[in-house]
Amino acid sequence: MTYTELDEAGQIAEVGKLVPGLLAQYGIDANELTNANHGFNSTFKAVSSNKAYALRINLGSSKSANEILAEMQWLEALDGEVSAPVPVRTTSGELYTSVYFAPLEAEFNAVMFEWLEGEEVGDEPTNEQLFGIGQAMAKLQVFAKNLTFTAPATLPNINNSLLQAKDLLRPNQPKEIDDELYGLLMDALKISDDLHERLSKEIPLQPIHADLHAGNIIQGPNGLSVIDFDDAGFGLPIQDLSINALYLREDKEREKHVAEGYSSIAELPKISPEDFEILVMARALCLTNAILEMKAAEIIEFLPTYMKRTKKRFQNFFATGEFILVKTD
Repeated sequence: MTYTELDEAGQIAEVGKLVPGLLAQYGIDANELTNANHGFNSTFKAVSSNKAYALRINLGSSKSANEILAEMQWLEALDGEVSAPVPVRTTSGELYTSVYFAPLEAEFNAVMFEWLEGEEVGDEPTNEQLFGIGQAMAKLQVFAKNLTFTAPATLPNINNSLLQAKDLLRPNQPKEIDDELYGLLMDALKISDDLHERLSKEIPLQPIHADLHAGNIIQGPNGLSVIDFDDAGFGLPIQDLSINALYLREDKEREKHVAEGYSSIAELPKISPEDFEILVMARALCLTNAILEMKAAEIIEFLPTYMKRTKKRFQNFFATGEFILVKTD
């Protein structure tokens, strides 16, 4: 049975075989080990005698080693300016390591952080949490304007429809996408590509988080923390806001709390409502592209439902000019 044919427990068991060797590179002897998240990447919580750590194995990320190095340098540089994961270096002083994973016949990078106590905010953030997310977003962007990286670290340019991901939608139609949906996606990509190109001529690029939504926010005893900088790159500041907006599109009114939090720290990026809707739609394009190469069992099982919902949402976008989270069930 291949890795992609295994159920989630089977996949986690296979990935878990990598963990002891990786922990050894950090000098960590864990007496407790659990999988905290298995999806795009796989993250394990390792508890030693007096401290907990998060080990992220980048099974789904297409980022290069130098891009991961830049992500980790950004997190080290933050030094409490915004609450975020604190990187842990290997015993040889490196900010990341790599490991060969035989079931997928490929080498993957891995990083380690101090464990952040708390709970993921998830799908139902309070208005106060949304305000805090907006504040954290603005603080990260203000900080990042003056951020410099030490070579060979570099972030990818993500001022485009699909961020740094490999384009799996063009030029060939994926088997998971029917003709009608594929036509909608091609039309949407043209609109999105044109907008990103236009905005990039008008607005300076800077490091952005590019995945800053409530699922990547931890509510801890001392407030909110931003996690998962895996998608970070040089982009347009408005992209952080439009990416966040997609996850609130069951109740569009809630976006105002994020905007109010952001504007309490920095001036909101200027954009027309029509262009903002295209950027929200672009996030859906990016996720549709990304899900095609995800190998987690739960995601593979969900794929047909995801594509049905995606078709409904793009049909609605072209009919109304608004991108909302229409469901088929």
